Amino acid sequence: MKKIIIIGISIAVFASCKKSSDTTTPPASTTTTQPATPAGGSFTNLHNFNDTNGGNPVGDLIIYNGLLYGMTQGDGSNYYGNIFSINTDGTGFKDMYDFTGSGTKGNSPVGDLTVYNGILYGMTYQGGTGSGGVIFSINPTTDVYTVLSNFGTGTNNGYHPQGSLTVSSTGLMYGTTSTGGTHGLGNIFSFNPAGNVYTNLYNFNAGGIEPISSLVLSGTVLYGTTYLGDPDNAGVVFSVNTDGSGYKALYKFGGAKGQNPDGSLLLSGTTLYGMTNFGGNNADSVGNIYSVSTTGTAFKDILDFNGSNGSSPYGAFIISGTTLYAMTTGGGSQGGGNVFSIDTTGSGFTNLVNFGLGGSPGAFPHGSLVLSNNVLYGMTHSAGPYGYGTIFSYAL
Repeated sequence: MKKIIIIGISIAVFASCKKSSDTTTPPASTTTTQPATPAGGSFTNLHNFNDTNGGNPVGDLIIYNGLLYGMTQGDGSNYYGNIFSINTDGTGFKDMYDFTGSGTKGNSPVGDLTVYNGILYGMTYQGGTGSGGVIFSINPTTDVYTVLSNFGTGTNNGYHPQGSLTVSSTGLMYGTTSTGGTHGLGNIFSFNPAGNVYTNLYNFNAGGIEPISSLVLSGTVLYGTTYLGDPDNAGVVFSVNTDGSGYKALYKFGGAKGQNPDGSLLLSGTTLYGMTNFGGNNADSVGNIYSVSTTGTAFKDILDFNGSNGSSPYGAFIISGTTLYAMTTGGGSQGGGNVFSIDTTGSGFTNLVNFGLGGSPGAFPHGSLVLSNNVLYGMTHSAGPYGYGTIFSYAL
């Protein structure tokens, strides 16, 4: 629910506040103070979104063929989001595709892009012929954009995806929608780009509703979370077979156990790692870090956010060895969110980067990190010199 509200508000603001010209210089009052980096790493502000070249990203970056690819939720030349690429040193920013207000090709992209056979695939939150979003592809060489499937039309009975596509080794893709489906509470689907075949696998009804994150695939089993549902309307961790059978609510959130998981799960071995937006065992109730086995047993509250160590994460973990890396949307020493690391055992929490409430470095990251050659890459949702967010790197 919370993420949907953010998306809806942003779309309304972007559609009604179109700029007559691009801002080429930062406002005179903009601070260029770097974020606090108590761990001593090297932070670099790679790119500043400025409205025309996109703004307010809510998803993740990916690295493909040495380039960073990503999407913004709003703005761009048509003010409905865009797809872009950029070199890892911050040079060569390219606006590959701008979504339009007509919406027939989708608008307001969410999640991250997925690569298969040299083509990028993704989804939009809304637009398309059914107004429920689309599945699309874009060729990173030619920038040719193609709508492959429309949500909310025919048998595509799901609306408003908020996660990303998860691709199998055979090219079959899996995803979720946050609403729609038989019961109007979201669904799990597969999509085969060979023939553009959409298959409705599972309709949420009980034991968890409204999935807004991506799925994790292991063999023939998918793992995911729902933002709401059974028993305290605080969400669940679930598993389901790739044919849609055998759905199980593995763990049910509530209160001190954490509430409303938003970001996707990370699977390492037989353990799933994730974060919640709210709840936890602190009075602040701003979320926690947890682990749970793939059988649903051995749940562990790894860390409770308390504001000073971050609050209300929206992204997912990445892992290197036994170290987890992620971001929070708020809190930290400067109030604008942070980048942190923690061991899978729950020890060694380290606050790597603390974002302020405004200024050049950006603030309020709403996605996940990507790691390459010992460098973390990510995006902030807002602030930066122009107020529309940034792309950054942090060398460990």
